[in-house]
Amino acid sequence: MALALHVHRSSSKSLNRSCIQAYARLHNSSSSGALSREKHILLEHIHKYENGTGSSIKTNPYISVLTLNRPKANAMGFQMLRELIEAIETLETTHSNSRCLVVTSNSTRVFSAGADLKERSSMSMDEAEAFVTKLRNTFEQLSRLSIPSIASMEGVAVGGGLELTLACDLRVASTQATLGLVETSLGILPGAGGTQRLPRLVGMARAKQMIYTAEKVNGMKAKEYGLVQYVVEPGQCFDFALELAWKIAANGPVAVRAAKQAMDDGMMALNMEEALVIERINYAKTLPTKDRLEGLAAFKEGRTPDYEGR
Repeated sequence: MALALHVHRSSSKSLNRSCIQAYARLHNSSSSGALSREKHILLEHIHKYENGTGSSIKTNPYISVLTLNRPKANAMGFQMLRELIEAIETLETTHSNSRCLVVTSNSTRVFSAGADLKERSSMSMDEAEAFVTKLRNTFEQLSRLSIPSIASMEGVAVGGGLELTLACDLRVASTQATLGLVETSLGILPGAGGTQRLPRLVGMARAKQMIYTAEKVNGMKAKEYGLVQYVVEPGQCFDFALELAWKIAANGPVAVRAAKQAMDDGMMALNMEEALVIERINYAKTLPTKDRLEGLAAFKEGRTPDYEGR
């Protein structure tokens, strides 16, 4: 299982990229035991306050960063898929108190070029189908995480790489990003959720246009299409995504999780009546919490709330 590096920052603006690089070198240089091969997925947890919990608050909230770390193109093969599954399981268990997840890349040139085609070419038809099924199920697990997730896309994100980001709640891209579901140009279709998630984001006609033609778009065009929510200058995606994650983390964790579930489940409802029942059920989760009382007290006292996630 990918190990967690705890990096503390007093500023919510940025995580020192050298920490990620040092973490990668640690794993890449090891030659024994579980670390005999470089890690393709790095999972880190960033606490808001460097020492203790600060002078006036009780909690020290943290967010998580999942970094694609396979050399050259972050091509998705067996090892990356296995480690991605492990990282998601860690977020659901050991680090279930994390308040937001940022998914990023070790490279500013490529987020992920999608499937490892060299590895795929050696698979039988049954093996290829099994792999894609596992990839599809893993992306669904990512989409069903109880915490919000943000994809930070510098450079190229195509095929399965883009499908991974479609499973996130929010997407940030640089103006020079290259995004697309290009599988039809390879004689297949986007099989890890792309044919279902893209239409829900950009509309059916636009999704058909992009998939039928294997269209690749830059960050600005992706924003115009509704594929991404934020576009920033090159090199600024990660910092922007972290800042956004801290804005989310500042709000009531129980409320944020309940809102995510209400929206996700409501979109699958058969009608508005059923969707509103889902909203009512999730709203009820916030009523008995200490966080609700803390929010009311903080508003009354004119201070920043200190949410504990209870």
